[in-house]
Amino acid sequence: MKALVLESAGRLVMKDCPKPTARDGEVLVKTMAATVCTSDINDIEFNPFGIELPMIMGHEGAGIIEVVGSGVTDFAVGDEIAAHPVMPCNKCVSCKRGLSHLCDDMGHLGINHGGVFAEYFTIRADRIRKKPANVSFAAATLMEPVCVCIEAVNRANVAEGSNTLVIGDGPFGLMIANIVQSMYPRNKIIISGTNDFKLSYAGNAAKININNYKSSAEITEEILNKTDGEGIDSAIVCAGTVDALDTAVEVCRSRGTVCVFSAIHDKAPVDMFKVHVKELNICGSCNDMDYLDEAMDILSKDKKISDVITHELPFDEYKSAFELASDKTSETLKVSMIF
Repeated sequence: MKALVLESAGRLVMKDCPKPTARDGEVLVKTMAATVCTSDINDIEFNPFGIELPMIMGHEGAGIIEVVGSGVTDFAVGDEIAAHPVMPCNKCVSCKRGLSHLCDDMGHLGINHGGVFAEYFTIRADRIRKKPANVSFAAATLMEPVCVCIEAVNRANVAEGSNTLVIGDGPFGLMIANIVQSMYPRNKIIISGTNDFKLSYAGNAAKININNYKSSAEITEEILNKTDGEGIDSAIVCAGTVDALDTAVEVCRSRGTVCVFSAIHDKAPVDMFKVHVKELNICGSCNDMDYLDEAMDILSKDKKISDVITHELPFDEYKSAFELASDKTSETLKVSMIF
């Protein structure tokens, strides 16, 4: 089979590789679509997780089951499925605490298990879901991204009728804004970003292009104006910057929640006096607590979620797919490769 193999940091090549074999509890999937994630680009360029190379990359995939391994009873050959790349061990301390998404011995497509940038891949049957007929294969690759967005919404304590701020207009920020609209249609939702094209994908959310303001104080004032001075109940930080975190703390009202969704790699000074006097909650959000069914339901019912896939290219044009996905200046959100 053809597969995209990371041979060393920055060197991704298409190679002929053996077709994998489904082990007990696994299925072999003929890939129909695989979508490029920002984390794929970082893994390929820098290998921050120390992936043992060579490795077939990619973790957002969907396809058709070709072989069912021993012990698999809920799926059959020919089923159209979406894959969730995280495979918890179900044995470690974190798993036993009910935090399998933070597993201490996690299996993960494209990191320590062959990924989806290939004509075939294997995955544990408990980590797949059947694709609804009205969801395309490209859209189905978003099952796991939607899962982690649902996690962020829940971690941020978003509730019916509350004010929600999403900071960041990348694919995840846009999906989160749309998912909040889908789950809580009465909420006042604000999204801030730097690109009018991207912000246009945020549905009915109030949009703030921070390039139109001279200072962070002006941005804060605009956010507060859009809530009639009430402030924010749930701020979800989808931009990995200290300024984004500072803005979230500033605009949250008493007992508000700041959810850090995008990794902020630098140590971030936080105004702990504001955290203290407003009794704010600050939390992280990483992976998801098994929202596979909820994600597929959202993708089936709300087509605007999958609009973040702005480009579909043939697998053989993978170089162009990665160039588009990496170009922050282009009118591109997510790029899916079609097999």
